[in-house]
Amino acid sequence: MKKHSRLKIVLICIAAVLGILFILAAIFYINLKSFTVKRIKTTDGQDIYLMGTFHTDHFDSLSNYSVEEMLNAIRHIDPDVVFIEAREEYYEKYGVVDGPVDMCITYCYCRDNDIPIEMVDYWKVDNDTYKQNTTTDDRDDHIHQNIMEKLNLYSDKRVLVVCGLGHLYPQVNRLRNEGFKDDSIPDVSGLFNSEGNNFEYPSSVCDIWEQRTLFYAQTYPESIQADETINDDVKSQWTVDENHGFYNSQMKYCDLFRADQLYR
Repeated sequence: MKKHSRLKIVLICIAAVLGILFILAAIFYINLKSFTVKRIKTTDGQDIYLMGTFHTDHFDSLSNYSVEEMLNAIRHIDPDVVFIEAREEYYEKYGVVDGPVDMCITYCYCRDNDIPIEMVDYWKVDNDTYKQNTTTDDRDDHIHQNIMEKLNLYSDKRVLVVCGLGHLYPQVNRLRNEGFKDDSIPDVSGLFNSEGNNFEYPSSVCDIWEQRTLFYAQTYPESIQADETINDDVKSQWTVDENHGFYNSQMKYCDLFRADQLYR
């Protein structure tokens, strides 16, 4: 066989493989949301759903996972109670939902629809373990502990845990280690369908988001700056928002909320 013929065959094979990979990537992208919802059965047969979310990336159309679809999934799962990625201690102390933007939206949706809400996140600012905008095994261990404690309060209820995608599989694996079993979700892609309803953000979302913004702009940094056990390197990551740059950047989300606009 001539060299140019062999080269032609090799190029054709490479093109075929690349074509298959492209098709598989496209299928994965289209169905990505379907990998963000899991269902677990406890040893007593209780239903636990876990849904991984994209935080600020929900507002990027390229993510292929909108806030509307996130709320559709909550509606279709129809939980008796929702656990969210926010810290309970700061809600109790300041009345603030201190989680990411999709957690604030979820909180407001649940409040509008009379769904009980529990908060299960954990992290703290210290000199040893704190790293801004990261997750660790220790954090996921504490989140799991919080989930297990909350499950004891709702042993006969359908529970939905809403957390960032980075926590989804660590939490699923920890529940499996408790002896809980995976369960299938019929037509998981259908969870995200709107059924023709016009999208609206929950009624109180802008107020809840502003409370959260003020908490991180002023209240929380002030408490960290006043803590004599925290070193200057860590404190430098938590300066008070004196020029209102953080506040103004975060409040841009309220422009979307008021206009019921999904994407930036």
